[in-house]
Amino acid sequence: MSLDLKMLHYAVVLARHRHFGQAAAVLKISQPTLSRNIAALEKQLGLRVFERSNRDVVATPAGEEVIRMAEELVARAEVLSNRLELVRDGRGGRLRVVAGAYIDDIAVQPAAIELIKANPSIRLEILEREWTAALSSLMSDQADFAVADILALRDMPSLRVESLGVLQGVYFCRAGHPLLATSDPRPDDLRNYPFVMPGISVSRIAFIADIDSGMRIDERGGGVLPSIAVSSFRSASDIVAATDAISLGHPTQIAEGIAASRFALLHLPWMIRLSVEMGVAWKRERTLLPAAHAFIKLIRNHVRIAQAAESSAASRSGRRPSSGA
Repeated sequence: MSLDLKMLHYAVVLARHRHFGQAAAVLKISQPTLSRNIAALEKQLGLRVFERSNRDVVATPAGEEVIRMAEELVARAEVLSNRLELVRDGRGGRLRVVAGAYIDDIAVQPAAIELIKANPSIRLEILEREWTAALSSLMSDQADFAVADILALRDMPSLRVESLGVLQGVYFCRAGHPLLATSDPRPDDLRNYPFVMPGISVSRIAFIADIDSGMRIDERGGGVLPSIAVSSFRSASDIVAATDAISLGHPTQIAEGIAASRFALLHLPWMIRLSVEMGVAWKRERTLLPAAHAFIKLIRNHVRIAQAAESSAASRSGRRPSSGA
């Protein structure tokens, strides 16, 4: 059986909107055209994909399986079309990147600015996601490559993983936080306050396990959710500045806030050192194109800049920087 990819795409959009008129508007076709194509698809498959009513359109049990397969086929077709454009002229197509919440702020966004300045014609799609969502985006072909914490990715045989280097983190709170009045805050002291940050992989659970009373494992995604889970470091820092919540980040991310007396470091010498190896990951079946390699090179440069900044900060404070995770 040879299925028409266009009809499968129509079915995916209809399943998403559950209304012929709305789906037709999104697809920029007439409603009768959409109805005819869905009817033709059902005839070709020999089964009813959708149940129609006056109020909405929903997939049948068999149709739900069809939609799942159609979504995968349509996504792969979009990836192929996009990559062919990139191959054809080196500039067309869209380079799609998914980045973890911390590395996006530290290195990916600054690298993107450089890339765009050097090549204004490039088309980028940068998705900032917490760890489990970043991995899901990569595995479902929503991104050409991912930039994230790679500790748990090394054991995945379907991925190629390339290290960018180790970054060190720090715990911080708002200036004037009650914890700052305690000379040596202990885990029980920290558990009195909410912890806010993007979700992390289970391999990094030690970063918050002893100090976040509201932490839990996300059974759906498999990651670790703090008591207050957000999707970006910027959201976490805004919440920290306005509440008694505490968080963690890279020294470069809070340097301005420290200088402006907005944030304060929490010195917890008994706590595990926040060393994270960042890296790039992509599917083994995929060959990265020149535009991707150029972007990764710029990202690597910004990781080195961040490493230099944290070494400088450690020297000023009299701490010895760690050499690895």
